[in-house]
Amino acid sequence: MGHHICALVVAGRVDTERARSMGLRAELVHDGIGVFPIDHYFSAYWAAIRGSGTRLDLPGDLPATFPGEAVLCDLVREVTGTDEPRFAIIQTEYFAGAGGQWAAAFAGERRLTGDRASINEALAALGVRAAAPADEFDTIGLGRFRSNPDHLDRYADLCDELGA
Repeated sequence: MGHHICALVVAGRVDTERARSMGLRAELVHDGIGVFPIDHYFSAYWAAIRGSGTRLDLPGDLPATFPGEAVLCDLVREVTGTDEPRFAIIQTEYFAGAGGQWAAAFAGERRLTGDRASINEALAALGVRAAAPADEFDTIGLGRFRSNPDHLDRYADLCDELGA
């Protein structure tokens, strides 16, 4: 079975109604950590709508589909009500045990993780503590979240309409 997800992982309290108005729907919530599925079309759409061409400080070896628009930080600021929210962008692409994962954690626009951070490192930077024998990934339940929901499909069409 495959594992293909992309998400914003947000530390702290989130205004759920405000998040939903932006298309952010929590897939998982665990001890103050919310996992909100997104994709590169979602971030490109919000960047185009808000006229933002700024990118986050990301390593250069990420897949082309890894969302990197700084508007993601703006959205997290708005749903948390904090100036320097702690969040991560995570992505997995596994099938039959082969594949990869990528992650970057931030405090505002300042990156907290190194160039080749694992999802576990990003989650630890957000304050997730592994509960043995599980790692951070399994502690918050990411093993049960296998693929992004269909509601994100509309952002590809919206990007086409906007020419983004």
